[in-house]
This record gives sequence, C-alpha cells and structure tokens, in this order.
Amino acid sequence: MSFSQAELITALQLLSERLPNFPESQVRVSRLMRVVTERLTGRLNEGLKSYGINENLWFAMMAVYVSPNSEILPSRLSDLMDLTRTSATRLSDEMVEHGWVERHINQQDRRQIVLKLTAEGEAFIQKVWPFVSAKSGEAWAAFTEEDYAQLQHLLDKLFKNLED
Repeated sequence: MSFSQAELITALQLLSERLPNFPESQVRVSRLMRVVTERLTGRLNEGLKSYGINENLWFAMMAVYVSPNSEILPSRLSDLMDLTRTSATRLSDEMVEHGWVERHINQQDRRQIVLKLTAEGEAFIQKVWPFVSAKSGEAWAAFTEEDYAQLQHLLDKLFKNLED
C-alpha cells in the first residue's frame, strides 16, 4: 500500500469536521514530513546496502570526517547525530570493526576516548560519496536555491519551537 496525499487530505477533512479545533494544516504538514523523511532515508539506505552500511553509519562517518583532524569524541558524535550514547557507541563499534575508525586516548584528557578516522575510512568515504551525492541529487533535482532557503527557514522555525 502506498501513501496517498488525496486520501490524507480526505481523512484530515473528516477529522476536522468531527473534532473541534483540529489543526488540519499542522497534521498534514507533520505527516508529509514524516513520509518524505522515510522515503529519503529509504532511498539512501537501499543504495547504501551495496556498500554494507546504512544512513546512520554513513552520517557517523561524515561526522568524524569533518571534525578537526578527523577526530571526534563519542559524546560529540551522539550530540551531532541526535542519538543516545548507546546508539553512538554501537555506530562507533561498527566503524572500528570495519577499520574505518580507531579508538585512541585523548591526549588532553586521558579519561576520554577519541574516534579517529583511518586512511581506510577516508578511502571508503571517497568511494561512497559519488553515489550518495547522485542519489541525493535525484530527490532534490527540482529545488532552486530559493526553495532551499525557504524550506530551511521554515524548518529552522519549527526546530526552534521544538527545542524550547
């Protein structure tokens, strides 16, 4: 069964008629964001399967890659990805198992562990990046810079409300 915007609109209109003060627009946008997010994630994950990874592992690799000296604290990885510490540890373990990241003692604070990208990890990112770029480009092909700016503004506004 596939998602239908027409069916969603009909269902929301019925709810609006039956429930006082039903926020039809909010619910419609929320539902669309959820469906769009799932589809973007699904498309990316489907392609990343051939590389033996998923979207979370890819974004964890990118977080390490862009960090100063390609080093990151696991707690910082957790924060950047909005994951629990347990989930970030699991991703760290996977990256280590693949040889893409190594764990080191933080020289500034020997109580901390640092994740450091390896040469193999950087080579893997360079190998996978063209695929990710192309796959992402397909989904966003019709967007202009103005579209991106408008969507970014609206999502920032919603995100700010969710942070408070």
